[in-house]
Amino acid sequence: MIRFTALLLVTALAACAPAPGTERVPLSSTGMIAQANTLISVQRAGAGILRPLVHSPALQAAAQAHADDMSATGGISHTGSDGSSLTDRVNRAGYTACFTAENVAQGQTDTRSAIAAWTNSAAHQANMVNPNASQFGFARAGNTWVLVLARPC
Repeated sequence: MIRFTALLLVTALAACAPAPGTERVPLSSTGMIAQANTLISVQRAGAGILRPLVHSPALQAAAQAHADDMSATGGISHTGSDGSSLTDRVNRAGYTACFTAENVAQGQTDTRSAIAAWTNSAAHQANMVNPNASQFGFARAGNTWVLVLARPC
């Protein structure tokens, strides 16, 4: 009876799939994401924005998909290889946004270097300190980095 119950439980759990945008972030990525949030929070605090960003699994999925795409194609762009825009990628991840912004970078070896590159670019810095942003996703694929900032509707 115990063996049957265990098999039934395993089968039931295997059939459960997370809803789009609610997938768990791999443990190996959580430190990178936390470090990015800390570094971005410092930038935001310097601009007078004390409210920290909240990590969004849906925005994480959108950022990771774009990082993976750019890494695979070797390019760097705000347009995906399939012609997708940031809005398209965010919508595909199941996120309804009233504000979106995206930073992309290539060639940095760690989180601190990627954030520093954006900090030294006026347009990227403006995205990171935009008071309309309340949530984020931060992803890496090889030496390609993507930060997606948004506010849900």
